[in-house]
Amino acid sequence: MEIIDKYFLRKVDQISFIELKKGAFVDVGDYIIEDDIPLPILTETLLREIQEGSIEKEFKVSQLIEGIIYILGIDRDFKYKEQYKKILYSYDPNIEDYILSMGFRYAQEDNYEKGAIYFRTLTCINKENIQGLFNYALCLENLSRDFINKGDTEKGNKFLLKSISCLEDLLEISEGFAPAYYKLGYYYKYFNQYLKAKLTWEKYLGMDDNEVHLHEIREQLDLLTDDANLEEGLNNLNRGDYRLALEIFLKLINKCRNQWNIYYLAGLAYKGLGDYENAIEFFEESIDLGGRDVDIYNELGICLFGVGEINRAVDIFNQGIKLDNSDYKIIFNRGMAYMKLGLMEKAIEDINVAYTLNPNDEKIREQMKQLEMLDFDETKK
Repeated sequence: MEIIDKYFLRKVDQISFIELKKGAFVDVGDYIIEDDIPLPILTETLLREIQEGSIEKEFKVSQLIEGIIYILGIDRDFKYKEQYKKILYSYDPNIEDYILSMGFRYAQEDNYEKGAIYFRTLTCINKENIQGLFNYALCLENLSRDFINKGDTEKGNKFLLKSISCLEDLLEISEGFAPAYYKLGYYYKYFNQYLKAKLTWEKYLGMDDNEVHLHEIREQLDLLTDDANLEEGLNNLNRGDYRLALEIFLKLINKCRNQWNIYYLAGLAYKGLGDYENAIEFFEESIDLGGRDVDIYNELGICLFGVGEINRAVDIFNQGIKLDNSDYKIIFNRGMAYMKLGLMEKAIEDINVAYTLNPNDEKIREQMKQLEMLDFDETKK
């Protein structure tokens, strides 16, 4: 069960149920509620009615309706959901408008939890209610912010991801709903999905005529451009489109000459193209600019090894291992360099350490087998 459902289900103690006497029934419009259907009522309302002695005199249908709205917002898979939906529409064919207005009322009072409950009910009884989906997403955003402000970022992010899901569902129903694009751009940006944010906001610019919002989003797009280009370059790099990735990274370097991470990524692109000389130059520049990630040293060492500069490769691997002596990849690669230099004792030691750190790496396991065979052959001699 997802965290959002658990959060609302914990509010179940706010609902009580009344059982009709055997043979009794309640008319709600043209719907007859028989004695096998429990009647939900807000617990605070029930307690008040008991204190005032009203509960014995009269059961108010309006209280039942509020109870149904509430329980469907708390538990959207409630056992009597289908019967309760029929009761709501029998009570008022325009019940969706009423639920929406109540949700607005609570949201305007900054009671986003209650607002979310009403909007959840609205999307429960009609999953294509655009305003219900949009405003439920906004309430989730505000609940998310509360969690993040209290230090619970993980839960806050879960609520925001659910908000994204609601808005994406909304756009499946109504592709031209501009406010959803406006909000989604910010959500995507928050999760560092810059390309998605860029594309979403570019769509928004062609939909809205609110000049204040349009100006705001144009400014956001200007700020977002480099991040979006970097993400596009990374996507190309991961797909193996090294030439396209390199083209993007080099353009970014022309604008941001002091960012070591972009030089590192350009180095990876050059390496992917088999251009080790340029890769070495860019990895070295990345280190000169302050890059202290062990992966830079590992990749630089691999390229130096590739061009035959084995001793320099070992020196670079040594520097990287000083940064992180638990990275099995760089230790294994140093071992392979030692082997190339004929320093078998050191090579075996590194390969054994790498195997201990990650015995599941196929390349390391294969090398271990070769070493074992070598030992066996030496023994036979």
